[in-house]
Amino acid sequence: MDLKTKVWSQWITMLHKQEERSRHRESILLSQIKKSLPEYNHVGEISITELHVIQAIGNSMSMNVTSIAQQIGVTKSAISKITARLIKKELIERYQLEDNQKEVFFRLTRGGETVYRYHEHYHYRLEQHMNKFLERYSEKELAFLAEVMIAATDEMSKNWVDELE
Repeated sequence: MDLKTKVWSQWITMLHKQEERSRHRESILLSQIKKSLPEYNHVGEISITELHVIQAIGNSMSMNVTSIAQQIGVTKSAISKITARLIKKELIERYQLEDNQKEVFFRLTRGGETVYRYHEHYHYRLEQHMNKFLERYSEKELAFLAEVMIAATDEMSKNWVDELE
């Protein structure tokens, strides 16, 4: 097997393992959130995209549909549907500024703040784990790895499916 094939094969293996582990970690995270919010049993499942919307709102004091869509990279239509679900789950609420009754903003409820804190802690622990793993590599190796990952991410952002047809 040539080196390019080996790298591609390992890349695919890594992506599959990451996806598998990610689902498991998300399941644990959602379970912890539900245990900490017994009064929010009506919430049901929280999707990863819903978590990212909660995170975006929690990171900023004034988020509207457009700013959330831009930050997490989905359409405004999708954000409108997601925010409607999160309002129904009582994790966010909508509000308008007194001097701007046209624009709708979102903020976290108490339950949304709890979900936000759990999600932030979850990402912090993942980052700590990855930093510990990366300590074994030199600055030069890390710089090269970052360069490869940026280029690979850019390449994978292209719509390869159209080219395959």
